[in-house]
Amino acid sequence: DKGTRGTVHGADRLKDLVLPLLVDGVESMVGRGWSVDVYLICGFDELKESRRQMIQDALPTGVGLEVWDDAIPYYYVKKFNQQLKTPDQAIEFAPHGLSRQHRFVVRDKLMEYDFFVAFEDDIRVTADHVVNFLEMSTQIDRLRRAAEHSPDGKAHVEDAVEDSRTVRGKSMDKATVGNDLVQDAMNADELRRLWPGFIRAEVLDNRGGQPHQLLEGSTPALDNYKWKQFVLASMEYEQSFGKIDPNVCCDLDSPRTPPNPTKDDLVLWETDISATGVRHYPGEIGWAAAMPVEDKSDVGSYWSGEGNVYNDPSFKRPRRVDALLGQQAGWMATRSQVLYFHEHACPGGFLPHFDGKDWYHDSLQTRNGAVEFWSGGYQLFGRCRLNRILSLDPVRFSRQILYHSSNNKQKTKTKDKFIRLSHFLGQLYTVKERALKSLQGDAAQ
Repeated sequence: DKGTRGTVHGADRLKDLVLPLLVDGVESMVGRGWSVDVYLICGFDELKESRRQMIQDALPTGVGLEVWDDAIPYYYVKKFNQQLKTPDQAIEFAPHGLSRQHRFVVRDKLMEYDFFVAFEDDIRVTADHVVNFLEMSTQIDRLRRAAEHSPDGKAHVEDAVEDSRTVRGKSMDKATVGNDLVQDAMNADELRRLWPGFIRAEVLDNRGGQPHQLLEGSTPALDNYKWKQFVLASMEYEQSFGKIDPNVCCDLDSPRTPPNPTKDDLVLWETDISATGVRHYPGEIGWAAAMPVEDKSDVGSYWSGEGNVYNDPSFKRPRRVDALLGQQAGWMATRSQVLYFHEHACPGGFLPHFDGKDWYHDSLQTRNGAVEFWSGGYQLFGRCRLNRILSLDPVRFSRQILYHSSNNKQKTKTKDKFIRLSHFLGQLYTVKERALKSLQGDAAQ
């Protein structure tokens, strides 16, 4: 570690952080009988043989290991018009391009594996996450097929509540739908763009003995979360549907992470309720949160701000607001899903060779996006028009939380950005209650 962004200078990141995460995740997958191989893409010049052997020895027997070191690409810095900045512009490293390099590995190995998991090095991903993703993907695909074969070309919510509304909302931006969709039927194209998402969390770490910025004071920041006065968390869901299970995401045996986390130790910082909606989706998906997506890509949900909730008629649904996008630090997909990304969903493709007008003829120019574009899912949930959802079922919701085990954001971000995951889910249940009430139409006023 370099000592920046809340890390300790000189700390052994590979040994104390990356390796425990990697072994933990791989063991959970091998334990299910899966055949797993690991590919490490490294920015430093060379992974010493002793370090490589340390990794190999820690992995379960039979797990393959390949390392691509010195993987940072080169590029020419260009102006916005794609011209070189200076006539004698020298070639230089593109550190932001390291997060792109996994796509070359995926393309090279595409026909050798059934499933791909590509995440940043401090994200805990286990078999529970993969199984939940596959289950939700299968349910969405089943709905899509049903819609294609239904008389009206749509999938419907079977236990839909009577909708007494006589007036429906209109889009406030480039979306083709309003912000008041609760249980509307969905066509095959909309369902094809529905995607099981993930959200990053950290575990409150107060082991240093010093007051924690999120816990100190007469009114701690976590008890006065953002938008509380407009969308109070409805915590009754814990009695009716269950609580978030912190062990699924964040029970990690590592010297860098706090042991034995509780549900209220899990905190979120990368989005908030103002950028989120809920919807009762057809079939087994049921009620789920709709995460931020570009307006023109939105398939619709009931926005938390519908009905001037935030007491500001000019307040529009946040779309491409970096601080609220909820980057998930990676992606996972089956081989067929990767092919769908590349051949259908993503302009210019998802896999190399990243050329042509969709890439401004140079995919390493930062106008194509930096780290978060490639590894954070911004390409998938922006350019490729996929709509991420988070189940409101606490069991499933727990399996859509990813542990950002560097645990440094709570030290470096302003405290007003943070909310407990349990409170965030409670806010989503409040929006659900409002969505159901809206179906009463004039009677709800």
